[in-house]
Amino acid sequence: MAQFPNRGTMSTLTHRPGSTWSQVELGEVFDFEVLSVIGDLDPSGTDGFLEEVLSIFLDSLEPMLLAVERERDAGSAAGIRFEAHKLRSGASQFGAHRLVEACGEIMKRLHGDEHVNSAYKKCSQPSVAELDLLVDNLISEAIRVQRKLQRLLAQSAN
Repeated sequence: MAQFPNRGTMSTLTHRPGSTWSQVELGEVFDFEVLSVIGDLDPSGTDGFLEEVLSIFLDSLEPMLLAVERERDAGSAAGIRFEAHKLRSGASQFGAHRLVEACGEIMKRLHGDEHVNSAYKKCSQPSVAELDLLVDNLISEAIRVQRKLQRLLAQSAN
């Protein structure tokens, strides 16, 4: 049976007897507090809610990354910005901050972030090489998240 902490009350998410996801372990990719809030939705942990929503996000990552690649291959800055926005939305739900930042940087550089100040918007669009680096960074971070999720969920299944 899973036991999820109330926010800020424990240093680990206990998701199976004898097995924990520590704050340190999650902290390199995920925000412990964000996952704790999700865990609070299934306080007894018997429903496996956290694992289920993490599995759904994991399943969605590859199609989103393929869409980013497809838009890059098509040379569509608007398409890349749109896909980065979708990915940022999903990643923020789990506190995958570095992935959120990588997506946000693409949106900002492509002027798709409404919070960008007008002085920044006056900058020119990134070159193809700069955009490639931004997309490569997004993909690298998404792969890090994907691998961490695979490890956490495999650990959870044991």
